[in-house]
Amino acid sequence: MRKAVLVFVLVVAVVALCFGSGARELGRSDSKVLTNNIIKWKDHEIKSYSLKLVYGAGNRPDTLFELKVENKKVVSCLRDEVPMTDLSGVKQYTIDEMHESTKKLVRKNKKNSPMLYIVKYDEEYGYITSLVWIYNPKAEAALAPNDYSYRIKVYDFVPEEPVGKKKVED
Repeated sequence: MRKAVLVFVLVVAVVALCFGSGARELGRSDSKVLTNNIIKWKDHEIKSYSLKLVYGAGNRPDTLFELKVENKKVVSCLRDEVPMTDLSGVKQYTIDEMHESTKKLVRKNKKNSPMLYIVKYDEEYGYITSLVWIYNPKAEAALAPNDYSYRIKVYDFVPEEPVGKKKVED
């Protein structure tokens, strides 16, 4: 029951994030903002961390992932609170991989594209806290076979001793 409430709250938050702000044109993310956040992330030199995120695609139920990353590799993952033995498919949820996939979205984004994205970043570390890829209601181009909506919301991030610019000396 607790998980269902959490998922519901996160879905409502993502929808509000997408449509609640009329100030920006939906889906127009600045590649400079992405680049600056990637630099911020790299400056911290965080190679090990844990994070919790919710992934949802289309009308399928949202999935909760809890990852443990060491030396930039996923070493353990819970999927909906169940341990995963095959970790090959969850690499895409690491911070570095989410940055890389967002670079591709930024390059792909064109005026009247059939899909739009919205990205939010953590102010301190520069990692992606929310990534939404949705249908563009104003699109003139047709959807491609691999175009489907999805959303990722990182709601818990715990770095293991950052060593970059932000490291506190003893």
